[in-house]
Amino acid sequence: MKDQFDLSSTFVHIDDAGNATPIKLTPAFWRDTSFKYDRLVGTFEFRSDDDLHSSMQEMHPEADELLFLVSGAIDVIIDESGSEQVVSLEAGQAALVPRGLWHRLVMRRPGKLLFINSRTGMRSRSVR
Repeated sequence: MKDQFDLSSTFVHIDDAGNATPIKLTPAFWRDTSFKYDRLVGTFEFRSDDDLHSSMQEMHPEADELLFLVSGAIDVIIDESGSEQVVSLEAGQAALVPRGLWHRLVMRRPGKLLFINSRTGMRSRSVR
């Protein structure tokens, strides 16, 4: 067993074989699309809509995404065939975002979010 670490500065990649590898976050992490992360686990704190990139939608074509709200309150806004569906989360609640659906997060109260998703093929776009 290795030393403990903080999931907000070191995410964990879980590959298809079940191996878990810590991934230290750097500014380049978010821009580099050459890495294929089958499943990525991490947390981040948010204090504003900007921290959640609420003006951007994202989509994970390879896998569903699990969102678990550790603290705070958010709305998960899912675009289903041009219609927005809102899933409101409070601390301790979770939601599954199905693969292939565009979605974004909007803050209602500052907090912390844990996610498990696939960055393989992930796409983002401005809110329409």
